[in-house]
Amino acid sequence: MVIINTYLPIYKKEIVELYIESFSSGISKQYIDHIELKEYIDLIFETGNAIIAIENNRIVAAILTCPLSLDVLLPNVIRQNFTIEKCVYITEMMVTELSRGKGIGKQLMTEFFKTVDKNCYSDVFIRVWDKNTTAINLYKNVGFEPVATMEHTKTKEDGKVTFVMKKIYLHQKLN
Repeated sequence: MVIINTYLPIYKKEIVELYIESFSSGISKQYIDHIELKEYIDLIFETGNAIIAIENNRIVAAILTCPLSLDVLLPNVIRQNFTIEKCVYITEMMVTELSRGKGIGKQLMTEFFKTVDKNCYSDVFIRVWDKNTTAINLYKNVGFEPVATMEHTKTKEDGKVTFVMKKIYLHQKLN
């Protein structure tokens, strides 16, 4: 497996496919508007970074990051207690179903912490669904601590019925 830290949008199409694969199946199965998703990924590549894991010439996992100021759902408790301009946001942590449980997520997190610009950022945040205990445990094991929660309304894969996900914001100070 190869881990690449990149700003290059040449991987955009594969990252879009990874996002769809990651969030349109399993327990978090939801409707994904492909046009909105492409705009979202474009914004991340304009302002942020991707760390990807490639195995057999295929992206099997990725972390996407951008400035925390781009999170429109950010709870006020975070806005009031942190200098948002000095915070980086891990917007997505995605691992294909077949690659889960192999330590790839931890490897991506290790690469993130080795390469994040600590001159630019003093803090890092990540948001996770409260039912995703595997991810929560990973984030806590690498030093994140919960700081806030919020509710996020999503649409089921049929595009009609909505459901609410309780999301946890986790934080870590960068050294």
